[in-house]
Amino acid sequence: MMLDFYGMRLISLDSGLVDRSLPPRNYESRYKNIIRSSHNNLRISRILKCLSEFGFERLSVGLLLHILWEQSENQELDSPGIRSSMDRWWANCLRDEAKRHRVGDLIQKVRSGKDGYVFTRQMYKDELESGVAGDVAVTSEDTVDEASGAVTTIDAEGSMNNMEKPVDTIQSGDSVER
Repeated sequence: MMLDFYGMRLISLDSGLVDRSLPPRNYESRYKNIIRSSHNNLRISRILKCLSEFGFERLSVGLLLHILWEQSENQELDSPGIRSSMDRWWANCLRDEAKRHRVGDLIQKVRSGKDGYVFTRQMYKDELESGVAGDVAVTSEDTVDEASGAVTTIDAEGSMNNMEKPVDTIQSGDSVER
């Protein structure tokens, strides 16, 4: 729900891969709101801490690296306030020392701009696949139908599981089967 509010959507629950919201949602206006309203920075800090505390650190890493990718390759979410929060606070919300250092190193490479370094979308995906985000083994591959937003998960045994709505688009009041 909060990813949607911020103009983002979760692509893979296993790896933490995040992307921009699809139309009709407008990520551009949501991104502007994040930049304009600095109170969002504290909310993001709380979200990152909670995810890490409850064993979903891979989702924190996915969100952090998504924001870093947006800043580096697309010059989005690249205000001084967001950079400061990310550099000083958000990256330090990761409990796992190796993940915290890896994310911190990537942030520093982007900030230094040495040799025109750009953190690309492919590099973002590669980082998540390499296990920097993983606090559990990745055992399935999620695919999202771009037109309908339906998520199909193929687990380690080859079974297909379908969700009619992606995780981040379930609205309050929606009926969710348990």
